[in-house]
Amino acid sequence: MPPENIAPRPGLRRTAGYGGASPLSPRVDGAAPGRRTSACAGRCGRNDPIARAWSRRRLLSEIAYGGLALGATACAGVLPSTPARVDDAEAASLAAASATAIEDYADLEGLCAGVPAIADAEYVARQRRIQGFARDAGLDGLLVEAGASLTYFTGVRWGRSERPLLLLLPTDGEPRLFGPAFEAGTLRERVGDRLAIELWDEHEGPYGRIAGALSGLQRIAVEPSTRLFIVEYLRRAAPAIELAADPGIVRSARMIKSPAELALLRRANVATKAAIARVAPEIRPGMRESEIAAKVRAAQRAAGLVDIWALALVGANAAFPHGTDNERVLAAGDAVLVDTGGALHGYRSDISRTWFVGDPPAEVCDAWAIVLEAQARALAGMRPGVPCGSIDALARATIDAAGHGPGYRRFTHRLGHGIGLEVHEDPYLVGGAETLLAPGMVMSNEPGIYVPNAWGIRIEDIVVITEEGAEVFGPRPRSITDPFGGEA
Repeated sequence: MPPENIAPRPGLRRTAGYGGASPLSPRVDGAAPGRRTSACAGRCGRNDPIARAWSRRRLLSEIAYGGLALGATACAGVLPSTPARVDDAEAASLAAASATAIEDYADLEGLCAGVPAIADAEYVARQRRIQGFARDAGLDGLLVEAGASLTYFTGVRWGRSERPLLLLLPTDGEPRLFGPAFEAGTLRERVGDRLAIELWDEHEGPYGRIAGALSGLQRIAVEPSTRLFIVEYLRRAAPAIELAADPGIVRSARMIKSPAELALLRRANVATKAAIARVAPEIRPGMRESEIAAKVRAAQRAAGLVDIWALALVGANAAFPHGTDNERVLAAGDAVLVDTGGALHGYRSDISRTWFVGDPPAEVCDAWAIVLEAQARALAGMRPGVPCGSIDALARATIDAAGHGPGYRRFTHRLGHGIGLEVHEDPYLVGGAETLLAPGMVMSNEPGIYVPNAWGIRIEDIVVITEEGAEVFGPRPRSITDPFGGEA
């Protein structure tokens, strides 16, 4: 479900604009930064129980409404405002998180060990590749704001605020990073000697310096997630330069994963699957959804993942694909739907599993088998050269034929999304999508059936397109009695 359709949880205060300042304020240096922690250089919130307790719904809603920039994490740079109040459900979630220790899942330790982060040489190769793409597209360069794409090209993870961090990738010449002078030490620590850094002081802002660097150039593409106020200020500072929309070169680069990226994505998703399977036998009637989610988070932390989010839905709440604010207590016979993930060196996992505590009704058992069949048919259809939209159609036709259609009636969302440095990124398995599958693309395959006020079922795996077809990272469910599929 698109994040813009998700409402924030009650009792939570959304940030005002970006980092607390109006993005279109005439003061480009901005005098009203968002709240920062005392250790905001990449560690913010990691030991904060509120940050740890974030659900997928809350994380995505903050991204959608500007509390976090796309590609930023909940613990990078500026944090969203603290809750104005903590309601009973939130308090229960925090208490459950505190009570569930990583040590409870010590047997998962080391699961993410041994997979290296992206090497410096790969970042340089990515920069050279995108410079070539830009040249072929008739561009003189590319401008990238802090976010997932900047991380992709440089390895720098930086939260967005009213003080922009910007990367200029000219087609001819060396890339340059433009950042606030008072952040010089942190920037150099993160960049090393991989990039030239040009600094700007608080009273001047970055735009004049970037305009100087653009002198002599004619046409620069802007990375798609770049905020509008940055483009507007740069147009004023460099009126002779055409700032064009990215014609798709960043998307083309990021959609195809390298062997190093595939290794990280594989291990992260295998670890998340192992964590869910490890927690499942502990789930009992009488548990709150927040308790289940806390266990899932703790198990993934033990496995070595960070930036973890977890959504646990039971019974009728599972009919809301991204959850509801009305927490339920698990009863015998209920379905448990867990949708969760974390990150390994920035690369994301996203796994959904649905299982039952006790004996479910026959109707629900049948629906579970239909969802698994829809997923299997979609997987069988994935191969290079096939349009993304046709894969959604395969899964949807299976669910329609079983009486849960037509269209979006009970299978209410698209089949899948790409995944990498962001949980949701290109390509998308959605009706009408014409993007052709290609080796190295990684995406979710997550059909579901949802009956309002009754139950919901979703099975989600992460898939990589290969030369021969498609491969799932880790085990797939085998049946309703074997919903986790054994060991990876």
